[in-house]
Amino acid sequence: MKPLKLGFALEGNSDYLVIPILVKRLVTEMYPQITLAPHATRRPRERGHGFIKRLPVLAKQMQGEGVHILVAVVDTDDQFLSERRRLLQEAQEECRRGPIALCLATGLAVQALEAWLMDPEALFAVFNGRRSNLPSWPSPERLKNPKAHLNQAVRALTERRELGFSFFASELAQNVRLDFLRRNCSAFRGFVESLSACIREWQRL
Repeated sequence: MKPLKLGFALEGNSDYLVIPILVKRLVTEMYPQITLAPHATRRPRERGHGFIKRLPVLAKQMQGEGVHILVAVVDTDDQFLSERRRLLQEAQEECRRGPIALCLATGLAVQALEAWLMDPEALFAVFNGRRSNLPSWPSPERLKNPKAHLNQAVRALTERRELGFSFFASELAQNVRLDFLRRNCSAFRGFVESLSACIREWQRL
């Protein structure tokens, strides 16, 4: 089987430190027989979620570079879940009509990508703090500002030696428990299903 090549369309620089790692771990876990080629370095030119409307164009460009699956993940930002789901679905449909022989795996992070890093065990593994210092929080998807909660947890565990998670984003992505995310983040489960569907389609081809 030839190696699988992925491309990524994400909102910000920190997302590129997290999503490719989570995707690689998911592929290794679900499809251990698959070899991953180095992923594409092309990124959307637009900042934030504005790239969604240009996803078909980006998909065509990446297809020309040998990409098999384009992974696109955006935040829902509290009130835009339905709108961004619709925009991603429309981009998928336009790719199919294209036709673009590249599968678009989509994800919605509720309310933001940082929710997918809020695994207490991953935080303890990275920061080695006292468990009694870690503030409690509800299910990650119920937090309106998961980034603020994540930074608060990092400050508490490090007794304010570290003020935020950004320098440790990749390390957290390596340590977060995938099963924890599946149990606690329904949007993450939806992303895993979309990614898996694209991989199965690629295998059939």
